[in-house]
Amino acid sequence: MEEIEQEVIKLFKINLDYLQKNHPSVYEKVAILNQAISDGLYKERYSLEYINNYFDILEISSNKYLYNTNSIEHAKVMAQNVNYKKSESVIEGFYNIRNLSDEEVNLYNGNIDIDNNLFATAKLIHYNKQVTSKNDTMKDIFKFVFCGVGLGLHMPEIQKKIKASLLFIMEDNLELFRISLFTTNYELLSHKTQLFLSVLEDTNNLITFNEFFTQGYTHNHYIKYALLSKNDTPKIRQIQQSIVKSIYHIRPYSKHLKELLKTPEYLVENYRYLNMVDDYSKVSPFANTPILIIASGPSLEKNADWLKKNKNKFIIIAVLSSIKTLHTLGIKPDVIIHMDATESDIEFFNNIEIKDFFKQTLFLFSSVVSRKIIHLLPKKNIYLFETGSNYKKNASIPAAPSVGESTYAISLILGTKSIYLLGLDLALDPQTKSDHSKEHPYYREILEQKKEQEQYTSLVDTIFYVKGNFLPEVPITSVYHLSVQAFNNFSATFLKNNQKVYNLNNGAFLEGTIPLKTENISTQTLDILHKDKIMKNIHNFLNNISQNNMNLDDIKNFKKQITEAQRLFDLTKKLKDLKIEYSYTNFVNEFYAIYKELLNLNNEEKYDINTFFALYMQTIVSYIFDILNTKEIKKLQMHINNVRKIYLEQILKILNLYLITMNVYMEWVEEQAESKKTKD
Repeated sequence: MEEIEQEVIKLFKINLDYLQKNHPSVYEKVAILNQAISDGLYKERYSLEYINNYFDILEISSNKYLYNTNSIEHAKVMAQNVNYKKSESVIEGFYNIRNLSDEEVNLYNGNIDIDNNLFATAKLIHYNKQVTSKNDTMKDIFKFVFCGVGLGLHMPEIQKKIKASLLFIMEDNLELFRISLFTTNYELLSHKTQLFLSVLEDTNNLITFNEFFTQGYTHNHYIKYALLSKNDTPKIRQIQQSIVKSIYHIRPYSKHLKELLKTPEYLVENYRYLNMVDDYSKVSPFANTPILIIASGPSLEKNADWLKKNKNKFIIIAVLSSIKTLHTLGIKPDVIIHMDATESDIEFFNNIEIKDFFKQTLFLFSSVVSRKIIHLLPKKNIYLFETGSNYKKNASIPAAPSVGESTYAISLILGTKSIYLLGLDLALDPQTKSDHSKEHPYYREILEQKKEQEQYTSLVDTIFYVKGNFLPEVPITSVYHLSVQAFNNFSATFLKNNQKVYNLNNGAFLEGTIPLKTENISTQTLDILHKDKIMKNIHNFLNNISQNNMNLDDIKNFKKQITEAQRLFDLTKKLKDLKIEYSYTNFVNEFYAIYKELLNLNNEEKYDINTFFALYMQTIVSYIFDILNTKEIKKLQMHINNVRKIYLEQILKILNLYLITMNVYMEWVEEQAESKKTKD
């Protein structure tokens, strides 16, 4: 027995050294627990027991064993139960799109309507569905997920069978994970695979899984998993939730491409683009005035009376979707911010007398906002910024899931020192589960799913709970959770010590903000604002920090963007024109070679088209490699050549569209430059 004790202590030290070198955040958690146990500050709930030549874990409070069987044999049985079927114990990491008809595929493939996310994927997805089935088996398991660790003995046993390249290990009980360090050699397990350890991690923000999912994403189509026990089933739901929130699900490649194609349009038409980089804290007229940011969440309507009473004590910056509610309340926004390209958003202006209601209003728009909206408003009052492109120097802000958090970021960038947030709940109403104020055109109430339901894969209909601003927890969806993360990132990036942000909403807790109920605001200490003078100053300020032309640096950058796209087009065209039969190895080597070129991985300087392809490739690659990894596929070489032809055609279609559009813009720029020379 003494020899066994020495062995487990030795293994524990080996694992600690491994964690300290390779997983420092996990090591720190274990080290803190070790110290707490040593100091008598933590009373252990479990003990490691050696019985009949095998280990088990005893739950001290119940005097029950977690395994209550031979743990060595248990590990072997778990390994035997692991199979290569796509229909069993798999997590889907792709868009599970319905079967498309041949007519639909031809329509999408021949169409350049980039509003639809299938315009450059339909043919490839259709081909995948034609030649593969959920009843198929995989040749290899590249990525594997372990939910629940226990003693950990099953993990090396399963890995010995599958030989996966990447392993994700998830355990939310730190004490149990610590026990596994005495029985499982993580250092040895890592020799021929890469380990991703998620230990006591925030289940609403599985950073480690996101790293696992992103790395080797060519093999994300079907990810196999093993549950230590039924109690670990919720971990699969949390992982599914994390996948649904992945960037290429939230920000489709088609939307990103639309931004790349649309942005230069207003630039060459001499609309003013804001400089979003410089520090304005000492010169901004926003600095000395309380700012009220209004979004369309449920708290807007619930605080309507307070808002009506105090509307003249704040400069009101509103998202466009809130103007119907504000109009009903008789509140004229001073600044309106909007980001979406949707043409139907013009309906927000219905039944509003634009010239009167927006007489003093300034408009800060993303450069992809619909021309229908742009043309409704005076050009001198419109200021643009970029989110998915970098054509105008210093005009970009980081992309975000929705306009609310972007409005917050812009307010911080423009030097605002005192910000109040209203209607930016980023959560559902705790009572009604509604997502917006009732005036919002997309107002809806979401039915809560049963807790035991396994499949949590909907961005908009799955409810889970996070820390609230006033309440212990509030209901949110995946979309809102992404917005909360973006908001928190903006606080970390832009919020300075001299800026105060007050959250007035009965919604999600937002980092960097101070919870404050409207009834507790000392509005009597706030002055009535002379808005005519203030808005004139703001208008002058925005004019001073914006440009309405493409300067020499912008033109140089624009030409570089076109040159890079042309380089990729020529390279792809050359590959497509090769008349050779590809083996599996040749295809994979070529695929990764062109992948590196599309993302420009060998060059420090990245262009917008490279950023786009990083998103696009995440969308399509698993469909390709799923075909290559399907055991039942016959005549693989034929399928390889077919797939190769399809995806190269899609890349060329995208690049051709991009080049045609950009060259038209370039002609406009050159004509303007020539016209200016003539006038001079």
